[in-house]
Amino acid sequence: MKREEVLARMGMRLPMRKQMRIIISSDVGNEADDQFAIVHQLLTPMFDVRGIVAAHFESKAPGSHSTMEQSYQELCRLMAASGMEDVPALRGCPAPLVSETDAPESEGVDFIIREALREDERPLYITVQGALTDVAAALNRRPEIAERLTVVWIGGGPYPQGGGEFNLMQDVNAGRVLMASKATVWQLPVTVYSTVEVTMAELARKVRPHGPVGRYLYEEIETYNYNSDEPYELRRGENWSLGDSPVVYALMGCGWRDSFHMERAPRIQDDMSYQPDPSGKLIRVYDYVDVRMLLEDFFAKLELGY
Repeated sequence: MKREEVLARMGMRLPMRKQMRIIISSDVGNEADDQFAIVHQLLTPMFDVRGIVAAHFESKAPGSHSTMEQSYQELCRLMAASGMEDVPALRGCPAPLVSETDAPESEGVDFIIREALREDERPLYITVQGALTDVAAALNRRPEIAERLTVVWIGGGPYPQGGGEFNLMQDVNAGRVLMASKATVWQLPVTVYSTVEVTMAELARKVRPHGPVGRYLYEEIETYNYNSDEPYELRRGENWSLGDSPVVYALMGCGWRDSFHMERAPRIQDDMSYQPDPSGKLIRVYDYVDVRMLLEDFFAKLELGY
């Protein structure tokens, strides 16, 4: 089965002129919420998902550079469950940038560059659900692509102070590259992405019944929730945060006039705090997402597709 068959079954097709090109970058092997965001993007007709890049996570320690491969293998399992295996899955960089000028190669980096340089009237967005490594490496390798794409990033601490945050922590140098580049940036910081709360009962009722992918999504999050001993605030016994899904809200443009403000791109310090930069480019920083709209859109599309 192909993605177009799933979308046709939903009865929600859109003409090409109303679509936007999407490349997803995700540390999908890390937890269990990336999968929901990936499937939501695949089920959104206005998104022409060109490819999905598997990102590394927690890969700074010696011998830990297998996390990108973990993401890639999880991505392949997810795509098989979704029935949309025709969408390309690509391996990203296995480790963070070693400096702000580092420009490593990967399948994902090469794909981002090719798609950015390809002639297409539709805008290109890269949704980053994790480390910014592959985007930053592509920008370093081919700086001319910066003005041909928009990066929609789940990550970073709250404004104005910044501070420790998981996705930025994975590659601070890559965050600096993005902020200093000419690329358009839409940032959804932790104070925004952490608000997309769901309960296991809600997922059991609205996700699990809908095809192999619904069961896969539910069982992944149930397994992670059951096995995790980490006392994180968002991992209590019966609730979870689908923290990567707000990229869909941002790209659908719902409530955009009052859901974000503009900031000068800050200088990111070693402790991940933000130093104001009066000469920094203007970036879009989201203040909230409509959680009801976001979740109900996903639940409805999943039911229609499966």
